[in-house]
Amino acid sequence: MNSPFELFGLTLNAGIVIAFLPALLSICALTFLLHRTAVALAVLSTVFAYYFGIVDVAGLLGIFSLFAMSFGFSLFKQAGVRWLLGIGIFVTSILFFVHAFPGFNNPLVIESYEVSHNAVPFSKHLNFDKLMVAIALMALVVPRAQSSAGKDAVKVFAVSTLVILCGLAGGVFAGLVEWDPKLSPILLGWVITNLFITCYAEEAFFRGFIQTQFYQAFKHRQFGFWLTVVFSGVLFGVVHFPGGLAYTLIASLLGLGCAYAYQKTTNILVPIYIHFVFNLLHFSLFTYPFLA
Repeated sequence: MNSPFELFGLTLNAGIVIAFLPALLSICALTFLLHRTAVALAVLSTVFAYYFGIVDVAGLLGIFSLFAMSFGFSLFKQAGVRWLLGIGIFVTSILFFVHAFPGFNNPLVIESYEVSHNAVPFSKHLNFDKLMVAIALMALVVPRAQSSAGKDAVKVFAVSTLVILCGLAGGVFAGLVEWDPKLSPILLGWVITNLFITCYAEEAFFRGFIQTQFYQAFKHRQFGFWLTVVFSGVLFGVVHFPGGLAYTLIASLLGLGCAYAYQKTTNILVPIYIHFVFNLLHFSLFTYPFLA
């Protein structure tokens, strides 16, 4: 059961596949608004993850608390209760994101891989904690419009395209990356982990949860729309500050594009795929993750 094998460029074993597959299917179910199916698959995934040692009792308690708070947040209408639950969701999600919550043994599936010849080595964990944030928020907290007006779709496409191009160009001018088109052997595995874990989790948290609450507080004020977009975008950049000032500015620009897209459409899939397209172009056409 624990014999390693390679699949899609990821080093896995049967236990990892069995534990993560229901969670990844849960994300797919959420994409099509199958919320109950998604929660059931998340429960199944958590049971398997516990059995195979990816989470322990502390991790189970953390996951249960996150889902319970998310359910309560969507159920209760009293402002005080929602504030308390919202703070709990915020703190727990951050701890899951930075892998500071005890009880998770996220498997290392890519170790010191040279994606670009002049880049720092790339390593990747399958982050079960971050994946649970994506599922809990998408299933229980994040509002979701099923369509958007055509005129807004055109604006969103134009803004997101500009943001992506400027962000990538900024990376080149800042000396973070160089032009490096490639078809990497780990591309498919990278796509699965980056889209279904990184992009879904980060956009569900920063846009679907935080941005939504901020807009509810400021929507009746002058420039409430733009205050929300700027706050969400800059916050996303600030959390990337450990990567340096240039990285922070590029992340802020991407955050602004995603925030604008979500504010215009209220469809969380839109910023998710803007985020993913940016990451995919970075991976496929430029130094990845960044110059050594």
